[in-house]
Amino acid sequence: MVMTMTMTALDEQAAVLALTKATHTQPWHHTAHVIAATGSALKLTNGDVAGLDETDQAHLADLRSRLNIEDLNQARDLITAMRAAGVHLITVLDDAYPGNMLWANNYPPFVWVRGRMVPEDYRAVAIVGEHDSEHAVTAARALADAGLTVIAPLRTDLDAAVHQAALEAGGRTLAVLAGGIAAPGTLGPYANVAQQIGQRGALVSPLWPDTTPTHHPTAQERVVTCGLAATVYVTDGGDGGPGQHCADMTLKTGKHVFVPQQLQQEHPWVARAGFRGGITVVQDTDELSKHAVNLVDMCSQTTMF
Repeated sequence: MVMTMTMTALDEQAAVLALTKATHTQPWHHTAHVIAATGSALKLTNGDVAGLDETDQAHLADLRSRLNIEDLNQARDLITAMRAAGVHLITVLDDAYPGNMLWANNYPPFVWVRGRMVPEDYRAVAIVGEHDSEHAVTAARALADAGLTVIAPLRTDLDAAVHQAALEAGGRTLAVLAGGIAAPGTLGPYANVAQQIGQRGALVSPLWPDTTPTHHPTAQERVVTCGLAATVYVTDGGDGGPGQHCADMTLKTGKHVFVPQQLQQEHPWVARAGFRGGITVVQDTDELSKHAVNLVDMCSQTTMF
């Protein structure tokens, strides 16, 4: 069933997309901040600068110089077409925007979602790994058994195994896509797993729907993977790899990172990343689950979704 939207909500979402499309000289997250600070993308398209400082006013002026009415019309058509295809848009102005993501300074202005995110998904742990699929799968099962939502990319065999393990344990997963949610090559060999995720969780992309996936993880992909989670578990990975990048990004937002003892012993980057605190070394996945549950429940007074 295709859900309907009020014209005002549709226009606001279209304005978010149009302003993002007009963002050339600054990262998208600068536009997201300005929209969130104003509380209305439509006001910004009309030149309302109330409450904005000089830097944000200059950014808005640049956006409006590139904006035209056709951008808004095309954005409305895109939202309507995607909803007809079973994909819905969540912008930084929507109540459904994941609150966990707002911890980061570089949160995206929107995400496209196939499936459903639920309020309980704020109790989520992202699993990031490179080679040790067996350990990642064990962690996914343990976290799902503990009632936590599991978050991971859907780029590699390890990622697909993480989602599959969590689903088989009766849990929910959110998969962060490497490309546009409607791009033919985004799911690659993982279309079957993606279908299960869409039924029991959600597929999430912060990119334009037709964006071709890249061969390597992007900053946007990492922002959303780490951003959707309340905490992150890095299973393995060497210096300069996806695990370290995700850990660094997570720590900068003030969130916690968990790592297995073996990773801490084998790779000096763990000590470097956590020299100011924020990283906990766990002996096994049972200890991980216990700590993760305690952490997310301690933060449960904050509305994350």
